[in-house]
Amino acid sequence: MADVPFLFMLAHFIDSKSFQCGYFKDRESLFEEYLLEDISEVEFEYLLAHGMRHFGDYYFRPRCLDCFQCIPIRLRVANFKIRRSQKRALKSCSGLRVKIGSPSYSDEKFSLYINHKAKFQTLVDDVEDEQNFRLSFYVNTAFGIEFEYYMDDKLVGVALGDYTTNTFSAIYTFYDTSVSKLSLGTFSILQQLEFCRQKGVKFFYLGYYIGENQSLNYKAEFRPNEIYIDLSWRPFRNAEGDYLMLKSNVLWRNTDFLVKAAPDRQEERIEAPQAKENSFL
Repeated sequence: MADVPFLFMLAHFIDSKSFQCGYFKDRESLFEEYLLEDISEVEFEYLLAHGMRHFGDYYFRPRCLDCFQCIPIRLRVANFKIRRSQKRALKSCSGLRVKIGSPSYSDEKFSLYINHKAKFQTLVDDVEDEQNFRLSFYVNTAFGIEFEYYMDDKLVGVALGDYTTNTFSAIYTFYDTSVSKLSLGTFSILQQLEFCRQKGVKFFYLGYYIGENQSLNYKAEFRPNEIYIDLSWRPFRNAEGDYLMLKSNVLWRNTDFLVKAAPDRQEERIEAPQAKENSFL
């Protein structure tokens, strides 16, 4: 087999420190984290395929020392099968108008985000102020895409993501909590999946699945799906909802650093194959 070429990018390493886990009160979180600039589409798809998430230039993936429950989860768009409850979400939101475009900041969106965040438990280091909100979602969004949801010309929801030739990554969704009975979160994922189907996108990344956390285990209800463990993507739940592996085996131990410093140049090195040779795609 031919040697796999390296991809080069400008990276700034972060001296990671443990902090209070936002999902389990008795645990601490630790991230593998970097600031990465000028990411190409090939590099970005590679990072997603290895469990990376990002807000702006900040890229991270869990590297916790005594908990391994944050599991990257994705769908193969062409194989997705909608469930009856998801069809109900489509029906309940049928009166909404959907606008799709590039991410664009507004004070209205920030206010909607803050009000949504106040009702739902989030990470302790989550975005709290306008500047961080802009930097996380509306600055350096080379692959950014935004879905806006309107009811009678009133903005009631926003979903931010990343879109490339092969991938779609759902980053964050927030909405007016007064319309929570509409199942707008489910509706938004279905809208994004339909967008991917029309564009011929292969993979839809949902972020991290945590089986013991109600706010994150819903992701496995979009089926069939697969999870990233032991350095490979494996079938997790089929279209009927059956688990294809023991729940006790659903753990991701991140023991390596994806980005490594190049010894002979200022840029940092990431060991990513070219797109045509990428077994994850």
